Amino acid sequence: MAIVSLERINDYENGMLRKTILKSLENIGVELSIFQGKQVALKPNLLMPAKPEKAIMTDPEFFRAVVQIVRQNGGKPVLIESPAIHSLKTAIRKTEYANIIETENVDVGSNSETISLTYADAKSFKHIDIASSLKDVDIIISLPKFKTHGLTYITGAVKNLFGVIPGLAKSKMHMKIPSAEDFSDFLLDLCGAMQFGFEKQKTIIHIMDAILTQEGEGPGTGGTPKKMNAILAGFDAVAIDYVVTKVAGLDPEKAMTITKGFDRSYGVNSPADIKIIGQRIEDMKVFDFSPSRGTIMSNMVRWPLTSKHFKNLFIEKPAPDKNRCTLCYKCKTICPAGAISPASEKEDTPKYDYNSCIRCYCCMEICPEAAIHKKRGLLQWMIRI
Repeated sequence: MAIVSLERINDYENGMLRKTILKSLENIGVELSIFQGKQVALKPNLLMPAKPEKAIMTDPEFFRAVVQIVRQNGGKPVLIESPAIHSLKTAIRKTEYANIIETENVDVGSNSETISLTYADAKSFKHIDIASSLKDVDIIISLPKFKTHGLTYITGAVKNLFGVIPGLAKSKMHMKIPSAEDFSDFLLDLCGAMQFGFEKQKTIIHIMDAILTQEGEGPGTGGTPKKMNAILAGFDAVAIDYVVTKVAGLDPEKAMTITKGFDRSYGVNSPADIKIIGQRIEDMKVFDFSPSRGTIMSNMVRWPLTSKHFKNLFIEKPAPDKNRCTLCYKCKTICPAGAISPASEKEDTPKYDYNSCIRCYCCMEICPEAAIHKKRGLLQWMIRI
């Protein structure tokens, strides 16, 4: 049985945040003495520098509240994260995180070196390299931001752990495993490795920021902020993602990190094994939450079996908007397939090679101008997929 805490909160006021987070920890059976004398890694979602109202990253005030709780109970907080394309130093400097790290005396872990975790029960990836700074911490608190996602349907507790893989190594994983199905399997292997791959097993607590979330074309600048007014917490990442997806009024069956997660040995096997403490899903449910505009084909297709012609006809492609694009080329930097090249003298946007493009949508995630959108293939328009 997995316990998931679900609590209501309307904003990011510090006092109410701390009260609600403390209640959430109590709901899942966490005694605050667990932090005494321990080094505690805090892993927020810092996809890219952005204003809190964009709901792209874990809200700075949410992070501050957890820092204060850890420190007030004898723990030493350490920020550990690896943004998609910016350095961690840049992501901190360009956001309110810089002020919090200084005023709350938070250490920042390095992600320049890696260690390898071995997880024998993994489906595909039995050895995964992560930031070495996690080796010396005693407790890991993951602080995911709930958002929609163009490839995995949602990003939540399971996918937030992807940020323990340093820098552009994350985009290389997209190239190695481009389909939604295989990528979801990898994320679940990583989730298992984080639980059982260290020499000494670490306590991992997930506290989800679902107060201001993202709907639509998340998880970056293309997403639309959406109030959900919730904090979720628990030890089982798959169970938390199931509950928050139900609160959003989305279909958990479309999130393979959830459906496949129930088949793994390290967590609950079905929704029937989840016990919710706090608010009821029915009382918290959002009825007009929009998912990312995906297709049945893009969720099911596995690229080694897919011809470039089939892909271009049926699967949405990322397309730059010349009215928004500033030619910063962050899209080119992150593209794992090398499918983006500089604009020619006669062009206003980067040039995409759609035969090489693997449809991971990393370029959409990190575009600072929200200048990349999904464009349907010809047959999609004809048969309205």
